[in-house]
Amino acid sequence: MSYYKAALARIDQGRAGGNEGLPMGFSRLVEFVPNIQLGTYYLVGASTGVGKTALTDQAFIYEPFEHVMNLGEETDIVLDIDNFSFEIDIATKITKGVSRRLYQQYGIIADVNHILSRGKHRISQEVYDKTLEQRIYFEELEKRLQVFEMPQNPTGINKYLLHKAEQHGKTYYKEVHSLDDHGKPTTFQVFDRYVPHNPKRYHLAIIDHISLMKEERGYQLKENIDKMSQYFIQLRNNYRIIPVVVQQLNFDGYSSERGKQKKVTPTLADFGDSRYTTRDANFVLSLFKPMTLELPRFLEGPGHNGYDINRLKDNFRSLELLKGRDGGIGTRIGLQYVGAAGVLKELPRPAEMKEADYQRVLALR
Repeated sequence: MSYYKAALARIDQGRAGGNEGLPMGFSRLVEFVPNIQLGTYYLVGASTGVGKTALTDQAFIYEPFEHVMNLGEETDIVLDIDNFSFEIDIATKITKGVSRRLYQQYGIIADVNHILSRGKHRISQEVYDKTLEQRIYFEELEKRLQVFEMPQNPTGINKYLLHKAEQHGKTYYKEVHSLDDHGKPTTFQVFDRYVPHNPKRYHLAIIDHISLMKEERGYQLKENIDKMSQYFIQLRNNYRIIPVVVQQLNFDGYSSERGKQKKVTPTLADFGDSRYTTRDANFVLSLFKPMTLELPRFLEGPGHNGYDINRLKDNFRSLELLKGRDGGIGTRIGLQYVGAAGVLKELPRPAEMKEADYQRVLALR
């Protein structure tokens, strides 16, 4: 197939409604980040303790899973998620998922310590019964989610993802004619195209977080991250895999240089250990907690005073698009953060915040 015909086929697919993607759960963000799309590389960055894993799990695991599940058995959309969870073990991750589900379904706030009866905490009979009611939900999730908690190196992850792609489609190669170093004609094969068995199979590969990968022999941390990002470019471009990378930020909002620039929120330069990921990704998102810098207000503007951080405190996060394929750079969305449940919910724009909105947030402390 010619390049033009391939592009036209994708255009026609969109006209038929096949390029809508899977939802991430943020209605205002979708204007600039058009859902989860095949062959798209997403990068999520935040400082320690801000909630980058909660954001990643919500946007790239639970929201798309619930969307596909709600479509029922009639849909031909297939969701396949490989989560390389190097920071959180499997049992804790699923327990956090239970916390999220209890809040979403019943309005119950029960953190991991409560559900696992750690220390002085004890799970109540009500919470235990509600947890048991979610068995089918998590059984369906496990059909689509594989979690790897043991660190692997980039080459190992790449081999696994390539092998899986080959199981779900066919790779075609083409011959290229050239001259060798001695001027003699030579022929070799190069990648031509990949045809999936199901073009509506969404294969997400999540690494949380990328600095915790096992290092290749002889590699330093930056080289290791760069290698994985190089692999992800090939997997994205050739096999339409959806890489989702979580990366720690080296963020110091108090620096003198930031003070001069009046820039207190994270930038692309804050992505720690390697900036190659910001170069390679299609979309770069950052999560920011204004309370860390003791900011009394955030996102002040004409006619309004911004979000009142003195009231919202740790219950507020700002989600910013630092890099986007089709514009929208600098777009910020205010989020309510329900830390115990690992849930982030869009807030009204700062100029639209009413007392009732503040009361709803504060009621969940």
